[in-house]
Amino acid sequence: WYTYENPKGEKGKAATAREGRKGAPSVGVAKGKSLTLLDVQGTGTVRRIWATLYNRDPEALRGLKIEAYWDGAKTPAIQAPFGDFFCQSMGQMVAFENVCFSSPEGRSFNCVVPMPFRKSARIVLLNESGKDNGIYYDIAATLGDKHDDNMLYFHSYWRRENYTELRRDMAILPKVEGRGRFLGCNLGMRQNPDTTDFWWGEGEVKVYLDGDTEHP
Repeated sequence: WYTYENPKGEKGKAATAREGRKGAPSVGVAKGKSLTLLDVQGTGTVRRIWATLYNRDPEALRGLKIEAYWDGAKTPAIQAPFGDFFCQSMGQMVAFENVCFSSPEGRSFNCVVPMPFRKSARIVLLNESGKDNGIYYDIAATLGDKHDDNMLYFHSYWRRENYTELRRDMAILPKVEGRGRFLGCNLGMRQNPDTTDFWWGEGEVKVYLDGDTEHP
């Protein structure tokens, strides 16, 4: 269980600050700075991420960024605005729950997607918002897991279009190659003020799989 008070998740090292009375529940993250939330060597699985922020305004939700790296990779498998990764789109907090993410009161950030790794795992929070902020967090992980050859790494992809082009398909997920499983997506929509008489949802979602080219 990794927290600011016990960042290495060591046995018998929690509840030591200020006589063990919730002495280090959170940490500030100044503008332009980063904070390593998790840095683990060896095999294991991230089981749950919980967090909340000092400030949850739109600038913070979009200006804070979360990154995750598996097995020493230089390119992050997760790189997204903090709010959007936890399904809080458009810089707005709402209460919701699905199988992977939740925010019961619209004030917290929860993720329960299993994220396995074989050699190492590192999760970083970067404050690019231009304002100081802070975070309460804990990350639960199991260590020493034996992963077989069918293990899949968790990846996320974030993108936006301002504005989308009428009658041109917007790619939710650009083409990826390899073996995998699509877990889902979260979409946020802002109505074009010049098209208030047009319903944005007309059309369909197209999924191209395993060799589909012209048609899905």
